[in-house]
Amino acid sequence: MYKDVDTVIKNIKTYFDSRFGEKFTVRKDFRYIDFTSHNYNFCVYAAFLQARIPDDHNVPIEERISKALEIVTIEKGAKYEFTTVYVNEPLPLKYVVELVK
Repeated sequence: MYKDVDTVIKNIKTYFDSRFGEKFTVRKDFRYIDFTSHNYNFCVYAAFLQARIPDDHNVPIEERISKALEIVTIEKGAKYEFTTVYVNEPLPLKYVVELVK
């Protein structure tokens, strides 16, 4: 997990505001954080913020989000989850974005 989660949440909000051109509201829960705007809804799970290896702490959260977003096309009105999935690779977890609805 990043050292200062509140700063990470602020950085994610700023990133989403800038990337999608809308102001997002933030709602924290125990296992996830919802980032919601007029047209977008992103749920960032705690697992997405955790590190797989020590070097993960050196990767800015914005970079992790950008890399995950490379594999999906974000559509207005849909809900997406930023989480991890198990994969058959040297590092068994991968950071991903998944369409929920």
